[in-house]
Amino acid sequence: MTGDEELEILMRKKYLKLQRMLMAKRLREQQRTIVKQPDPEEVVRRALDSTGRKVLDALKAQYPREAKAIIKALARAILERRVPSRIDGGMFYRFLLSLGLRVRLETKIYVERKGEVKEFSEYLRERLKDSQ
Repeated sequence: MTGDEELEILMRKKYLKLQRMLMAKRLREQQRTIVKQPDPEEVVRRALDSTGRKVLDALKAQYPREAKAIIKALARAILERRVPSRIDGGMFYRFLLSLGLRVRLETKIYVERKGEVKEFSEYLRERLKDSQ
């Protein structure tokens, strides 16, 4: 082998080594970007208060397909800071109503009488029983 051939072989080895290092670096960067992308539902859940989470759960139960699209779009808007990072339940419910989705929520009414707190249905039963 001549000196030129040896030099060419060394240059090719060096080139391959640099190419491997570059590919490894690109792979690490891709893995970081994959890890950095948070779950859209988790982003939305963190932005909602406790009432908002209940509305979100009811939305997912009643409108599963629409919920996925809404969660994805809302998460993107939250991450881009186009909507507030804290969303209360009433605001979220009104947002869903504006989209035409009437989410039915479990509602309970409580009555306080003589220091006792009772559900309204129980209170009515007792009143009907007393009036007979």
